[in-house]
Amino acid sequence: MEVPKLLDLVLPVALACAVAPALPALAAEVSAPTRTSADSPFGIHDPGFPTAENDITAIGAKWVRYAGRDGIVWDAVERQEGRLDWRHNDHLYLKTRRMGVRMLVSTISASRAHRARHGRTPPNMKAYLDFLRKAVERYDGDGVDDAPGSPVVEIWQIENEPDIFWKDSPQDYARLLMGSYKAVKDANPAAKVAIGGVGTPDGFDGRKEFYIRTLEALDAARAAPGDRYFDVFDLHWYPFAYDYDHMIEPPEPLPEGRLFRLAGYVDDIRQTLARFGYPDTPIFMTETAQYSGTPSRTRMLPPEAADTSSAYHSESRQAVFLVKLYLYAIAHGIQKVFWVTLTEWHAFGGDLNGVFDNVGLINNPLNDGQRHRKLSYYAYKKLAATLEGSDWSTVQTVLDKDGTHVYKLMRNGKPVWVCWNDGRERTTVDLPLGKPGESGEIRITELVPRQGSGKDVSDDATAFRRIVGRSPANPSTRTVTFEIADRPVAVTEESPATPSWMP
Repeated sequence: MEVPKLLDLVLPVALACAVAPALPALAAEVSAPTRTSADSPFGIHDPGFPTAENDITAIGAKWVRYAGRDGIVWDAVERQEGRLDWRHNDHLYLKTRRMGVRMLVSTISASRAHRARHGRTPPNMKAYLDFLRKAVERYDGDGVDDAPGSPVVEIWQIENEPDIFWKDSPQDYARLLMGSYKAVKDANPAAKVAIGGVGTPDGFDGRKEFYIRTLEALDAARAAPGDRYFDVFDLHWYPFAYDYDHMIEPPEPLPEGRLFRLAGYVDDIRQTLARFGYPDTPIFMTETAQYSGTPSRTRMLPPEAADTSSAYHSESRQAVFLVKLYLYAIAHGIQKVFWVTLTEWHAFGGDLNGVFDNVGLINNPLNDGQRHRKLSYYAYKKLAATLEGSDWSTVQTVLDKDGTHVYKLMRNGKPVWVCWNDGRERTTVDLPLGKPGESGEIRITELVPRQGSGKDVSDDATAFRRIVGRSPANPSTRTVTFEIADRPVAVTEESPATPSWMP
Protein backbone atom coordinates (compact mmCIF):
# COMPACT_ATOMS: atom_id res chain seq x y z
CA MET A 1 0.00 0.00 0.00
CA GLU A 2 1.15 3.52 -0.63
CA VAL A 3 2.42 5.25 2.50
CA PRO A 4 4.30 8.56 2.32
CA LYS A 5 7.70 8.77 3.96
CA LEU A 6 7.69 5.16 5.08
CA LEU A 7 11.08 5.51 6.76
CA ASP A 8 9.65 8.31 8.90
CA LEU A 9 6.99 5.87 10.07
CA VAL A 10 9.23 2.85 10.58
CA LEU A 11 12.22 4.41 12.28
CA PRO A 12 10.40 6.10 15.20
CA VAL A 13 8.90 2.72 16.04
CA ALA A 14 12.34 1.21 15.95
CA LEU A 15 13.60 3.86 18.36
CA ALA A 16 10.67 3.26 20.68
CA CYS A 17 11.66 -0.38 20.97
CA ALA A 18 14.94 0.71 22.53
CA VAL A 19 13.19 2.27 25.53
CA ALA A 20 10.50 -0.37 25.90
CA PRO A 21 10.54 -2.59 29.02
CA ALA A 22 12.82 -5.57 28.79
CA LEU A 23 11.13 -8.56 27.23
CA PRO A 24 10.91 -11.83 29.19
CA ALA A 25 13.37 -14.55 28.37
CA LEU A 26 12.38 -16.96 25.66
CA ALA A 27 12.13 -20.66 26.19
CA ALA A 28 15.08 -22.45 24.70
CA GLU A 29 12.88 -25.20 23.25
CA VAL A 30 9.26 -25.41 22.22
CA SER A 31 7.11 -28.13 20.81
CA ALA A 32 6.79 -28.47 17.05
CA PRO A 33 4.16 -26.24 15.46
CA THR A 34 0.71 -27.53 14.70
CA ARG A 35 0.55 -29.19 11.31
CA THR A 36 -0.74 -26.77 8.71
CA SER A 37 -1.56 -26.87 5.02
CA ALA A 38 1.38 -25.30 3.19
CA ASP A 39 -0.66 -24.74 0.05
CA SER A 40 -3.57 -23.05 1.81
CA PRO A 41 -4.43 -19.71 0.18
CA PHE A 42 -5.68 -18.13 3.42
CA GLY A 43 -3.34 -15.45 4.78
CA ILE A 44 -3.44 -12.25 6.84
CA HIS A 45 -1.17 -9.24 6.35
CA ASP A 46 0.46 -7.56 9.37
CA PRO A 47 -1.96 -8.58 12.15
CA GLY A 48 0.37 -7.49 14.94
CA PHE A 49 1.31 -9.56 17.99
CA PRO A 50 -0.97 -12.58 18.46
CA THR A 51 -3.29 -12.44 21.48
CA ALA A 52 -6.44 -14.27 22.50
CA GLU A 53 -8.52 -11.60 20.77
CA ASN A 54 -6.10 -11.02 17.90
CA ASP A 55 -5.69 -14.65 16.81
CA ILE A 56 -5.53 -15.35 13.10
CA THR A 57 -5.77 -19.11 13.64
CA ALA A 58 -9.30 -18.63 14.98
CA ILE A 59 -10.47 -17.70 11.47
CA GLY A 60 -8.55 -20.43 9.68
CA ALA A 61 -5.64 -18.39 8.31
CA LYS A 62 -2.55 -20.53 7.71
CA TRP A 63 -0.13 -17.86 6.54
CA VAL A 64 0.92 -14.45 7.79
CA ARG A 65 2.89 -11.72 6.08
CA TYR A 66 4.98 -9.53 8.37
CA ALA A 67 6.06 -6.22 6.86
CA GLY A 68 6.96 -2.76 8.15
CA ARG A 69 8.21 -2.91 11.74
CA ASP A 70 7.16 -6.54 12.12
CA GLY A 71 9.26 -7.48 9.11
CA ILE A 72 13.04 -7.32 9.10
CA VAL A 73 14.04 -3.66 9.09
CA TRP A 74 17.80 -3.21 9.08
CA ASP A 75 17.54 0.08 10.94
CA ALA A 76 15.33 -1.38 13.68
CA VAL A 77 17.61 -4.37 14.35
CA GLU A 78 20.97 -2.61 14.00
CA ARG A 79 20.44 0.87 15.36
CA GLN A 80 24.13 1.07 16.21
CA GLU A 81 26.66 -0.44 13.87
CA GLY A 82 27.66 -3.90 15.03
CA ARG A 83 24.96 -4.17 17.72
CA LEU A 84 22.02 -6.34 16.68
CA ASP A 85 18.80 -6.41 18.69
CA TRP A 86 16.47 -9.15 17.43
CA ARG A 87 14.15 -9.26 20.45
CA HIS A 88 11.04 -7.87 18.76
CA ASN A 89 11.23 -10.27 15.81
CA ASP A 90 12.29 -13.21 18.00
CA HIS A 91 9.18 -12.94 20.18
CA LEU A 92 6.81 -12.31 17.31
CA TYR A 93 8.12 -15.12 15.12
CA LEU A 94 8.33 -17.61 18.00
CA LYS A 95 4.73 -16.90 18.98
CA THR A 96 3.69 -17.32 15.36
CA ARG A 97 5.54 -20.64 15.09
CA ARG A 98 3.88 -21.92 18.25
CA MET A 99 0.53 -21.18 16.64
CA GLY A 100 1.46 -23.28 13.62
CA VAL A 101 1.26 -20.35 11.20
CA ARG A 102 3.66 -20.10 8.27
CA MET A 103 5.52 -16.86 7.68
CA LEU A 104 6.39 -14.60 4.76
CA VAL A 105 8.58 -11.73 5.95
CA SER A 106 9.34 -8.52 4.09
CA THR A 107 12.74 -6.84 4.42
CA ILE A 108 13.69 -3.16 4.35
CA SER A 109 17.31 -2.23 3.60
CA ALA A 110 17.23 1.24 5.19
CA SER A 111 19.73 1.92 7.99
CA ARG A 112 20.84 5.20 9.51
CA ALA A 113 23.80 3.50 11.15
CA HIS A 114 25.03 2.50 7.68
CA ARG A 115 23.77 5.65 5.94
CA ALA A 116 21.38 3.57 3.85
CA ARG A 117 18.31 5.60 2.89
CA HIS A 118 14.92 4.06 2.35
CA GLY A 119 14.29 3.31 -1.30
CA ARG A 120 17.95 3.69 -2.22
CA THR A 121 20.69 1.20 -2.93
CA PRO A 122 22.66 0.67 0.30
CA PRO A 123 26.04 2.39 -0.11
CA ASN A 124 27.67 -0.57 1.62
CA MET A 125 25.94 -3.47 -0.13
CA LYS A 126 28.24 -6.02 1.50
CA ALA A 127 27.21 -4.88 4.97
CA TYR A 128 23.53 -5.18 4.07
CA LEU A 129 23.86 -8.63 2.52
CA ASP A 130 25.84 -9.82 5.56
CA PHE A 131 22.99 -8.57 7.74
CA LEU A 132 20.41 -10.33 5.57
CA ARG A 133 22.33 -13.62 5.77
CA LYS A 134 22.33 -13.36 9.56
CA ALA A 135 18.59 -12.75 9.58
CA VAL A 136 17.89 -15.75 7.33
CA GLU A 137 20.24 -17.96 9.35
CA ARG A 138 18.54 -16.87 12.58
CA TYR A 139 15.11 -17.90 11.30
CA ASP A 140 15.90 -21.07 9.32
CA GLY A 141 15.28 -23.60 12.12
CA ASP A 142 18.42 -25.62 11.47
CA GLY A 143 19.68 -25.41 15.06
CA VAL A 144 22.72 -23.30 14.16
CA ASP A 145 22.71 -19.66 15.30
CA ASP A 146 18.90 -19.83 15.55
CA ALA A 147 16.63 -17.54 17.47
CA PRO A 148 15.33 -19.15 20.68
CA GLY A 149 12.76 -21.76 19.79
CA SER A 150 14.01 -21.94 16.19
CA PRO A 151 11.13 -20.19 14.38
CA VAL A 152 11.22 -20.57 10.61
CA VAL A 153 10.60 -17.93 7.96
CA GLU A 154 9.80 -19.78 4.74
CA ILE A 155 9.57 -16.84 2.32
CA TRP A 156 11.68 -13.66 2.31
CA GLN A 157 10.40 -10.65 0.40
CA ILE A 158 12.86 -8.02 -0.78
CA GLU A 159 11.43 -4.54 -0.11
CA ASN A 160 7.79 -3.51 -0.42
CA GLU A 161 6.05 -1.94 -3.41
CA PRO A 162 9.26 -0.77 -5.11
CA ASP A 163 7.23 0.77 -7.93
CA ILE A 164 6.07 3.31 -5.31
CA PHE A 165 8.83 3.50 -2.70
CA TRP A 166 12.05 2.70 -4.58
CA LYS A 167 13.73 6.01 -5.43
CA ASP A 168 16.62 4.61 -7.46
CA SER A 169 16.23 3.01 -10.87
CA PRO A 170 14.59 -0.35 -11.60
CA GLN A 171 18.05 -1.57 -12.58
CA ASP A 172 19.31 -0.70 -9.09
CA TYR A 173 16.43 -2.59 -7.52
CA ALA A 174 17.29 -5.57 -9.73
CA ARG A 175 20.84 -5.45 -8.39
CA LEU A 176 19.56 -5.43 -4.80
CA LEU A 177 17.22 -8.34 -5.59
CA MET A 178 19.99 -10.40 -7.18
CA GLY A 179 22.34 -9.91 -4.24
CA SER A 180 19.55 -10.60 -1.75
CA TYR A 181 18.52 -13.79 -3.55
CA LYS A 182 22.02 -15.19 -3.30
CA ALA A 183 22.33 -14.15 0.36
CA VAL A 184 19.07 -15.87 1.27
CA LYS A 185 19.97 -19.05 -0.57
CA ASP A 186 23.47 -19.09 0.96
CA ALA A 187 21.96 -19.07 4.44
CA ASN A 188 18.96 -21.31 3.77
CA PRO A 189 18.71 -23.07 0.39
CA ALA A 190 15.16 -24.20 1.25
CA ALA A 191 13.86 -20.66 1.70
CA LYS A 192 11.97 -18.90 -1.08
CA VAL A 193 12.47 -15.31 -2.22
CA ALA A 194 9.60 -13.07 -3.28
CA ILE A 195 10.03 -9.99 -5.40
CA GLY A 196 8.67 -6.81 -3.80
CA GLY A 197 4.91 -6.64 -4.32
CA VAL A 198 3.50 -4.52 -7.15
CA GLY A 199 1.94 -1.49 -5.45
CA THR A 200 -0.37 -0.54 -8.32
CA PRO A 201 -1.15 -2.15 -11.68
CA ASP A 202 0.25 0.95 -13.35
CA GLY A 203 3.62 0.08 -11.83
CA PHE A 204 3.81 -3.26 -13.59
CA ASP A 205 3.43 -2.41 -17.25
CA GLY A 206 1.63 0.92 -17.25
CA ARG A 207 3.21 4.33 -17.43
CA LYS A 208 5.81 3.47 -14.80
CA GLU A 209 6.76 0.05 -16.22
CA PHE A 210 8.90 -0.49 -13.14
CA TYR A 211 8.66 -4.26 -13.19
CA ILE A 212 9.20 -4.57 -16.92
CA ARG A 213 12.45 -2.63 -16.56
CA THR A 214 13.39 -4.75 -13.53
CA LEU A 215 12.77 -8.00 -15.38
CA GLU A 216 14.81 -6.76 -18.33
CA ALA A 217 17.73 -6.02 -16.01
CA LEU A 218 17.47 -9.44 -14.35
CA ASP A 219 17.35 -11.13 -17.74
CA ALA A 220 20.44 -9.25 -18.94
CA ALA A 221 22.37 -10.26 -15.82
CA ARG A 222 21.84 -14.00 -16.24
CA ALA A 223 25.05 -15.98 -16.49
CA ALA A 224 23.10 -19.07 -17.60
CA PRO A 225 19.62 -19.50 -19.09
CA GLY A 226 18.24 -21.17 -15.96
CA ASP A 227 19.43 -18.54 -13.49
CA ARG A 228 16.66 -16.91 -11.47
CA TYR A 229 16.51 -14.20 -8.83
CA PHE A 230 13.07 -14.69 -7.25
CA ASP A 231 10.76 -17.63 -6.59
CA VAL A 232 7.44 -15.85 -5.96
CA PHE A 233 5.76 -12.93 -7.70
CA ASP A 234 3.51 -10.65 -5.67
CA LEU A 235 0.81 -8.14 -6.53
CA HIS A 236 -1.32 -5.85 -4.33
CA TRP A 237 -4.95 -5.14 -5.10
CA TYR A 238 -6.98 -2.29 -3.55
CA PRO A 239 -10.09 -1.54 -5.63
CA PHE A 240 -11.71 0.53 -2.87
CA ALA A 241 -13.98 2.53 -5.17
CA TYR A 242 -14.67 -0.42 -7.46
CA ASP A 243 -15.48 -4.10 -7.10
CA TYR A 244 -13.37 -7.18 -6.45
CA ASP A 245 -12.61 -7.90 -10.11
CA HIS A 246 -11.61 -4.50 -11.54
CA MET A 247 -10.18 -1.06 -10.82
CA ILE A 248 -9.06 2.05 -12.67
CA GLU A 249 -5.40 3.00 -12.32
CA PRO A 250 -4.33 5.72 -12.08
CA PRO A 251 -7.64 6.61 -10.35
CA GLU A 252 -8.60 9.18 -12.95
CA PRO A 253 -11.63 9.26 -15.25
CA LEU A 254 -11.24 7.26 -18.43
CA PRO A 255 -9.47 7.58 -20.81
CA GLU A 256 -6.75 9.12 -18.58
CA GLY A 257 -7.10 6.21 -16.21
CA ARG A 258 -6.72 2.63 -17.40
CA LEU A 259 -9.26 -0.08 -16.62
CA PHE A 260 -7.58 -3.13 -15.10
CA ARG A 261 -9.56 -6.34 -14.79
CA LEU A 262 -7.98 -8.70 -12.31
CA ALA A 263 -8.23 -11.78 -14.55
CA GLY A 264 -6.56 -10.01 -17.48
CA TYR A 265 -4.00 -8.37 -15.21
CA VAL A 266 -2.92 -11.73 -13.79
CA ASP A 267 -2.76 -13.26 -17.27
CA ASP A 268 -0.58 -10.37 -18.40
CA ILE A 269 1.76 -10.90 -15.45
CA ARG A 270 1.97 -14.63 -16.11
CA GLN A 271 2.77 -14.16 -19.80
CA THR A 272 5.36 -11.50 -19.01
CA LEU A 273 7.05 -13.72 -16.44
CA ALA A 274 7.22 -16.55 -18.97
CA ARG A 275 8.72 -14.22 -21.55
CA PHE A 276 11.53 -13.33 -19.16
CA GLY A 277 12.28 -16.90 -18.11
CA TYR A 278 10.03 -17.29 -15.06
CA PRO A 279 7.26 -19.64 -16.28
CA ASP A 280 5.02 -21.25 -13.67
CA THR A 281 6.23 -18.86 -10.97
CA PRO A 282 3.70 -18.78 -8.10
CA ILE A 283 1.74 -15.53 -7.93
CA PHE A 284 0.65 -14.24 -4.52
CA MET A 285 -1.59 -11.36 -3.53
CA THR A 286 -0.06 -10.34 -0.19
CA GLU A 287 -2.17 -7.22 0.23
CA THR A 288 -5.83 -6.73 -0.58
CA ALA A 289 -8.79 -5.24 1.26
CA GLN A 290 -12.09 -3.45 1.13
CA TYR A 291 -13.30 -1.10 3.85
CA SER A 292 -16.52 -0.81 5.82
CA GLY A 293 -17.99 2.34 7.34
CA THR A 294 -17.34 5.90 6.21
CA PRO A 295 -13.61 6.72 6.18
CA SER A 296 -12.26 10.22 6.41
CA ARG A 297 -10.43 11.55 3.39
CA THR A 298 -7.16 9.61 3.23
CA ARG A 299 -4.20 11.84 2.52
CA MET A 300 -1.87 9.00 1.57
CA LEU A 301 -4.06 8.15 -1.42
CA PRO A 302 -3.87 10.13 -4.65
CA PRO A 303 -6.51 12.90 -4.64
CA GLU A 304 -8.75 11.14 -7.15
CA ALA A 305 -8.67 7.90 -5.13
CA ALA A 306 -9.22 9.73 -1.85
CA ASP A 307 -12.31 11.42 -3.29
CA THR A 308 -13.86 8.07 -4.21
CA SER A 309 -12.76 6.03 -1.17
CA SER A 310 -14.85 7.73 1.52
CA ALA A 311 -18.38 6.68 0.49
CA TYR A 312 -20.23 4.53 3.01
CA HIS A 313 -19.76 0.77 2.70
CA SER A 314 -21.79 -1.59 4.87
CA GLU A 315 -20.19 -4.48 6.75
CA SER A 316 -22.13 -6.78 4.44
CA ARG A 317 -20.57 -5.20 1.36
CA GLN A 318 -17.08 -5.72 2.78
CA ALA A 319 -17.82 -9.35 3.64
CA VAL A 320 -19.31 -10.10 0.20
CA PHE A 321 -16.26 -8.50 -1.43
CA LEU A 322 -13.94 -10.70 0.66
CA VAL A 323 -15.56 -13.98 -0.30
CA LYS A 324 -15.79 -13.10 -3.98
CA LEU A 325 -12.23 -11.80 -4.13
CA TYR A 326 -10.76 -14.95 -2.57
CA LEU A 327 -12.59 -17.32 -4.91
CA TYR A 328 -12.08 -15.19 -8.01
CA ALA A 329 -8.37 -14.71 -7.34
CA ILE A 330 -7.77 -18.40 -6.61
CA ALA A 331 -9.72 -19.45 -9.70
CA HIS A 332 -7.46 -17.22 -11.80
CA GLY A 333 -4.25 -18.74 -10.52
CA ILE A 334 -3.31 -16.65 -7.48
CA GLN A 335 -1.98 -19.13 -4.96
CA LYS A 336 -2.23 -17.10 -1.74
CA VAL A 337 -4.32 -14.11 -0.70
CA PHE A 338 -3.45 -12.06 2.41
CA TRP A 339 -6.23 -9.84 3.75
CA VAL A 340 -5.31 -6.47 5.28
CA THR A 341 -5.74 -6.97 8.25
CA LEU A 342 -7.19 -8.79 11.31
CA THR A 343 -7.86 -5.97 13.83
CA GLU A 344 -8.32 -2.51 12.34
CA TRP A 345 -5.32 -0.20 12.54
CA HIS A 346 -5.53 3.17 14.25
CA ALA A 347 -4.38 6.38 12.57
CA PHE A 348 -2.47 4.40 9.95
CA GLY A 349 -0.03 6.64 8.12
CA GLY A 350 -1.20 9.56 10.26
CA ASP A 351 -4.73 9.47 8.80
CA LEU A 352 -7.20 9.23 11.67
CA ASN A 353 -10.16 7.14 10.46
CA GLY A 354 -8.58 6.93 7.03
CA VAL A 355 -9.49 4.14 4.69
CA PHE A 356 -6.79 1.83 6.09
CA ASP A 357 -8.27 2.23 9.58
CA ASN A 358 -11.45 0.58 8.27
CA VAL A 359 -10.28 -2.51 6.38
CA GLY A 360 -9.69 -4.93 9.26
CA LEU A 361 -11.95 -7.82 10.19
CA ILE A 362 -12.28 -6.75 13.84
CA ASN A 363 -13.44 -3.27 14.83
CA ASN A 364 -10.81 -1.28 16.76
CA PRO A 365 -12.19 0.60 19.80
CA LEU A 366 -9.49 3.25 19.41
CA ASN A 367 -11.25 4.35 16.24
CA ASP A 368 -14.84 4.66 17.46
CA GLY A 369 -15.05 3.25 20.98
CA GLN A 370 -16.47 -0.07 19.80
CA ARG A 371 -14.89 -3.49 19.56
CA HIS A 372 -16.64 -6.26 17.69
CA ARG A 373 -15.96 -8.82 15.03
CA LYS A 374 -17.29 -7.58 11.72
CA LEU A 375 -19.30 -9.63 9.25
CA SER A 376 -16.12 -10.02 7.20
CA TYR A 377 -14.53 -11.83 10.17
CA TYR A 378 -17.25 -14.45 10.18
CA ALA A 379 -17.25 -14.66 6.37
CA TYR A 380 -13.50 -15.31 6.29
CA LYS A 381 -13.85 -17.96 8.99
CA LYS A 382 -16.76 -19.65 7.22
CA LEU A 383 -15.03 -19.63 3.84
CA ALA A 384 -11.82 -21.10 5.27
CA ALA A 385 -13.71 -23.80 7.16
CA THR A 386 -15.76 -24.68 4.08
CA LEU A 387 -12.81 -24.93 1.70
CA GLU A 388 -9.79 -25.85 3.83
CA GLY A 389 -8.23 -29.07 2.63
CA SER A 390 -9.32 -28.54 -0.96
CA ASP A 391 -7.11 -29.42 -3.90
CA TRP A 392 -6.25 -25.83 -4.81
CA SER A 393 -4.49 -26.83 -8.01
CA THR A 394 -7.71 -28.07 -9.61
CA VAL A 395 -10.15 -25.22 -9.02
CA GLN A 396 -12.58 -25.31 -11.93
CA THR A 397 -14.45 -22.34 -13.39
CA VAL A 398 -17.84 -23.83 -14.21
CA LEU A 399 -19.43 -20.53 -15.20
CA ASP A 400 -18.11 -16.98 -15.47
CA LYS A 401 -20.48 -15.08 -17.69
CA ASP A 402 -22.66 -11.98 -17.43
CA GLY A 403 -21.91 -11.60 -13.74
CA THR A 404 -22.79 -15.19 -12.83
CA HIS A 405 -19.94 -17.13 -11.21
CA VAL A 406 -19.79 -20.83 -10.36
CA TYR A 407 -16.55 -22.40 -9.15
CA LYS A 408 -15.96 -26.05 -8.29
CA LEU A 409 -13.36 -27.38 -5.87
CA MET A 410 -12.62 -30.90 -4.69
CA ARG A 411 -12.33 -31.37 -0.95
CA ASN A 412 -11.60 -34.80 0.49
CA GLY A 413 -12.77 -36.36 -2.75
CA LYS A 414 -16.11 -34.52 -2.75
CA PRO A 415 -17.08 -31.46 -4.80
CA VAL A 416 -17.78 -28.07 -3.30
CA TRP A 417 -19.30 -25.33 -5.45
CA VAL A 418 -19.22 -21.61 -4.66
CA CYS A 419 -21.70 -19.48 -6.60
CA TRP A 420 -22.93 -15.91 -6.82
CA ASN A 421 -24.43 -13.40 -9.20
CA ASP A 422 -23.04 -9.86 -9.45
CA GLY A 423 -26.18 -8.51 -11.10
CA ARG A 424 -29.21 -7.08 -9.37
CA GLU A 425 -31.50 -9.89 -10.54
CA ARG A 426 -31.51 -13.39 -9.11
CA THR A 427 -30.20 -16.09 -11.47
CA THR A 428 -31.09 -19.75 -11.69
CA VAL A 429 -28.27 -22.28 -11.91
CA ASP A 430 -28.23 -26.06 -12.41
CA LEU A 431 -25.42 -28.06 -10.83
CA PRO A 432 -24.55 -31.69 -11.64
CA LEU A 433 -24.23 -33.61 -8.40
CA GLY A 434 -22.37 -36.78 -9.26
CA LYS A 435 -22.89 -40.17 -10.78
CA PRO A 436 -26.40 -41.32 -11.75
CA GLY A 437 -27.99 -43.46 -9.06
CA GLU A 438 -26.19 -41.78 -6.16
CA SER A 439 -28.14 -39.99 -3.45
CA GLY A 440 -27.24 -37.53 -0.79
CA GLU A 441 -28.23 -34.45 1.10
CA ILE A 442 -27.74 -31.13 -0.66
CA ARG A 443 -26.63 -28.22 1.50
CA ILE A 444 -26.75 -24.68 0.17
CA THR A 445 -25.23 -22.27 2.67
CA GLU A 446 -24.73 -18.53 2.40
CA LEU A 447 -21.13 -17.52 3.13
CA VAL A 448 -21.96 -14.10 4.60
CA PRO A 449 -23.97 -13.81 7.83
CA ARG A 450 -27.54 -12.63 7.49
CA GLN A 451 -27.19 -9.99 10.23
CA GLY A 452 -26.56 -6.33 9.42
CA SER A 453 -23.42 -6.11 11.58
CA GLY A 454 -21.04 -8.51 13.23
CA LYS A 455 -21.96 -7.13 16.64
CA ASP A 456 -25.40 -8.72 16.14
CA VAL A 457 -23.91 -12.19 15.63
CA SER A 458 -24.30 -14.13 18.86
CA ASP A 459 -23.52 -17.58 17.47
CA ASP A 460 -21.60 -17.89 14.24
CA ALA A 461 -22.78 -21.50 13.92
CA THR A 462 -26.31 -20.23 13.23
CA ALA A 463 -25.47 -16.92 11.55
CA PHE A 464 -25.43 -18.31 8.01
CA ARG A 465 -28.69 -19.06 6.24
CA ARG A 466 -28.77 -22.65 5.12
CA ILE A 467 -31.09 -24.62 2.86
CA VAL A 468 -31.11 -28.40 3.33
CA GLY A 469 -32.78 -30.66 0.77
CA ARG A 470 -32.64 -33.97 -0.96
CA SER A 471 -31.26 -34.79 -4.40
CA PRO A 472 -33.85 -34.86 -7.19
CA ALA A 473 -36.08 -37.93 -7.18
CA ASN A 474 -35.09 -38.81 -10.74
CA PRO A 475 -31.68 -40.48 -10.36
CA SER A 476 -30.90 -40.03 -14.08
CA THR A 477 -30.71 -36.21 -13.86
CA ARG A 478 -28.55 -35.82 -10.74
CA THR A 479 -28.87 -32.05 -10.82
CA VAL A 480 -30.01 -29.47 -8.32
CA THR A 481 -31.61 -26.21 -9.43
CA PHE A 482 -31.65 -23.10 -7.26
CA GLU A 483 -31.41 -19.32 -7.42
CA ILE A 484 -28.35 -17.24 -6.58
CA ALA A 485 -27.98 -13.54 -5.89
CA ASP A 486 -25.21 -11.19 -4.78
CA ARG A 487 -24.36 -13.13 -1.61
CA PRO A 488 -22.09 -16.08 -2.38
CA VAL A 489 -23.28 -19.55 -1.40
CA ALA A 490 -21.48 -22.84 -0.95
CA VAL A 491 -23.12 -25.98 -2.29
CA THR A 492 -22.11 -29.37 -0.91
CA GLU A 493 -23.49 -32.88 -1.17
CA GLU A 494 -23.34 -34.87 2.03
CA SER A 495 -23.68 -38.61 2.37
CA PRO A 496 -27.09 -39.73 3.57
CA ALA A 497 -27.35 -39.89 7.31
CA THR A 498 -26.89 -43.38 8.73
CA PRO A 499 -30.11 -44.65 10.37
CA SER A 500 -29.82 -45.00 14.13
CA TRP A 501 -30.65 -48.73 14.00
CA MET A 502 -27.65 -49.50 11.80
CA PRO A 503 -24.28 -50.41 13.40
